[in-house]
Amino acid sequence: MIKYIVTTIIVCLFLCIGFLWGVDMGQIFNFQSLVIVFGGLFLAVWLGFPVERVTTTFRNLKRAFANEKHGAAEEKRLLGQALGLARIYRLQGPIALQKAASKVRDDFLRYGAILVAEGYNEISLTSALQREYLNRNDAAASEIQLLRTLARLAPALGMAGTVISLMQVMQHLGTESALGRSLGLALSSTLYGILLANLLFLPASIKLQQFFSRKAAAMRIVMDALLGIQKAEHPLRIAERLNSYELYCRLRDKEKGEVQVVRLEKRAA
Repeated sequence: MIKYIVTTIIVCLFLCIGFLWGVDMGQIFNFQSLVIVFGGLFLAVWLGFPVERVTTTFRNLKRAFANEKHGAAEEKRLLGQALGLARIYRLQGPIALQKAASKVRDDFLRYGAILVAEGYNEISLTSALQREYLNRNDAAASEIQLLRTLARLAPALGMAGTVISLMQVMQHLGTESALGRSLGLALSSTLYGILLANLLFLPASIKLQQFFSRKAAAMRIVMDALLGIQKAEHPLRIAERLNSYELYCRLRDKEKGEVQVVRLEKRAA
């Protein structure tokens, strides 16, 4: 994460040097253009999206940047927890499964395991999990749509600010000495809109979409594992069906070790 932040800062510095090279700083920073672009974006978000959705979007965006390299590890962790729940349900029954599920951090896996413990059959469990899966995907699509809406609005608001500034320039055409500077200020709002759309909102929407794609893949794995738990399948069989060879080998070795321990105890007795 620190390496990612440092790299981003360095690239931004180079971009700033490229954009600002040979340009008067007074033409770049225009307070009127800032008010038009950022004020328009704030109004659009305020009127078009609930406050809770906005805060959730930026919270998930922060998680997307923070957990960029942990997608595969997260899937393995969830599958390992699901296989542990399968073992508990197979050996100790639904009451033990419900107690173990209450300690699971992932809310989707916890929700499904509790449904299994409560006696949901395969059809009811599949329907409930698919309904929750679709609801979460709809919420994710809404958050991605928020960032894409901002990416579309930013250049449009920049053009609106440019038009307003050009209208003011037209009123002072007689002052030729200030005409060049006035035109430079008029184009600054377009620059703000383009930079915000292409360097901030579009990359953020792509990053958030990748984040939710990984979460959707993890939920599909959890759904398959929960259906195996509901059928009281052996954890080895669930791991094999989900193509988790590493976990399969780990569980197989654990099973062999436990069998050997049992045999030794029987011989000692």
